[in-house]
Amino acid sequence: MDEFDSFDPALFGTWRERPAYGDASPMADTALAGEVRAALETKSADTVISPTEELRRLLNEMTVEMREQFSTFRKMRESAAVALTDGDEPAQKLARADVKAATDAMSLIVRTLEKVDGLQRQLARDRDIEAERVADEGGYEEAKERLQRLIEDKANERARGLFATWMRNGGVPDPEPERTGAGPPSGAG
Repeated sequence: MDEFDSFDPALFGTWRERPAYGDASPMADTALAGEVRAALETKSADTVISPTEELRRLLNEMTVEMREQFSTFRKMRESAAVALTDGDEPAQKLARADVKAATDAMSLIVRTLEKVDGLQRQLARDRDIEAERVADEGGYEEAKERLQRLIEDKANERARGLFATWMRNGGVPDPEPERTGAGPPSGAG
């Protein structure tokens, strides 16, 4: 048993444009799930596809293709391994060459899948950073203005309340101011 016997190319899947949590319904029949994959016509789309989105799609296509190639080379290596024990000398020599070629190809595919996955992860990080940057640009100033309005409204409300109390007392300060943070604490002189 070697490293490729336990390697599962399905670990390297396609990446969505945006993460979706909880809406994917896993299919029990994995063979059917592979057959159901459909390519949508995007030539007539009204929206312009960004270079980042094109790269994401290309990397997804590469991932699917590499997974299929890995499976093909795995089958080729397994059939060649059988010929190593059951064939005559020329067949065994050819089988050894096939095993080596399949192993080399599988190793290259694994490294390529890892690089594609790394690129997909970097694209996702960059997309998240850009979304945060865009959200923060307008959001900070709006939140700051809203907070200042709230403070001003609360201060005006408090001032009106104090003024009303002052007017009720005939212009004399309230000897017991409300405990809302205004006036000196009780017992202070």
